[in-house]
Amino acid sequence: MLSLLVLLTACATSPQTRQLLDNPPAIPQRVELTEVPFFPQQEYHCGPAALAGIINYRGTAVQPDEIARLVYIPELKGSLRVEIVAASRQFGLLPVRLDGMLESLLRELAAGNPVFVLQNLAIDAYPLWHYEILIGYDFEQRYMILRSGVNRRITRPFALFEKTWQRADHWALVLVDSDSIPATASAAAYLDAAIGLEQVGHPRSAHQAYATSLRRWPDNQLAHIGLGNTAYALGEFTDAASAYRRALQIDPDKAEVWNNLAYALARLGERESSLAAIARALELDPDNQNFRDSRAELEDWKQAD
Repeated sequence: MLSLLVLLTACATSPQTRQLLDNPPAIPQRVELTEVPFFPQQEYHCGPAALAGIINYRGTAVQPDEIARLVYIPELKGSLRVEIVAASRQFGLLPVRLDGMLESLLRELAAGNPVFVLQNLAIDAYPLWHYEILIGYDFEQRYMILRSGVNRRITRPFALFEKTWQRADHWALVLVDSDSIPATASAAAYLDAAIGLEQVGHPRSAHQAYATSLRRWPDNQLAHIGLGNTAYALGEFTDAASAYRRALQIDPDKAEVWNNLAYALARLGERESSLAAIARALELDPDNQNFRDSRAELEDWKQAD
């Protein structure tokens, strides 16, 4: 009787499961990514073990101990989510946050993407945090398939998975190469991941990610700006100017883009066009000290020629 009560409670508090079962998505009934590597975790190292599995799946050989040195915090006896995200970028991968929907997890699996998830296997008042790799599902049997801890393969009912995932704020990542986009990613989530990659010193991979994003979202101004910024960082000034001009076609009133275009044009030796661009930036935002400093610097460059 007790087990029945627990099951009923799980179903009653799992609205996404009910919605999923009432309106099944057009995806395969069963998926299991059996080729995802498995590393049994050492004590408190569920994060490094799970992350190592996905990084190896993406083609880079790494051991959990190597990742533990990057993410493990002894005082916490575990790894924070921000450390996990940062570590994945060190391997040139894009950690894209998913939207918190159970259906999105299934769609990613159907697209061949294992999902890095955080679970709270206890209760909110006394949490038991645990990182796992979601590698599959069985829609007919209504369960998820996971690599978890010391278990190469476990199953967990949809409703129970949803409940433990909900307690962890529906946190889930898909890690992809910079030439790929997760099946359910939003433009905002994908570009946030690309910006993060750029900020940790991977301009080439970030540049590829921005270019990749434009295949799906060709009119996204932020993607064009990112493409321009990374091209500039790589010394590809013609491409940078082209990307900035495309961004300004979408919205010509972005003063910071005129500022960046001015620098790209100056690097190409187009001094008059460069000064015209920074003048436009100041016309849009006349009190911006950064733009004033840019004008002074660009004028000095012209005089130095």
